[in-house]
Amino acid sequence: MNDCDKLFNGAEDSVRKLGSCFDTLADERKTKMHVVGSIFGFGASLTKLAFTATGCAIKNAPKAVVAVAAVKRDIINSIEEEIRESDKRQREDALEERIRQLSLKV
Repeated sequence: MNDCDKLFNGAEDSVRKLGSCFDTLADERKTKMHVVGSIFGFGASLTKLAFTATGCAIKNAPKAVVAVAAVKRDIINSIEEEIRESDKRQREDALEERIRQLSLKV
């Protein structure tokens, strides 16, 4: 089971426990112990979801860092290429202008 499935299952379980908690609160025949147990079950489900999410974030942090670095490197390379092309065009334009000026003098 991959990390996303674990997170979705945990979230689904938490929502199910929350619904059960509301059902228990609305049912007048339930005792206070049932209500407390239902609330405790929901809290435990949220805690489990938080631990799963934290573990997933820690586990995948290196992958995210590498991906961000790769994107950053691509952006920097693209910007550097654009700067080189712009400098080259400026030098060519300056050279053409100089040639035009020299041809007018002759």
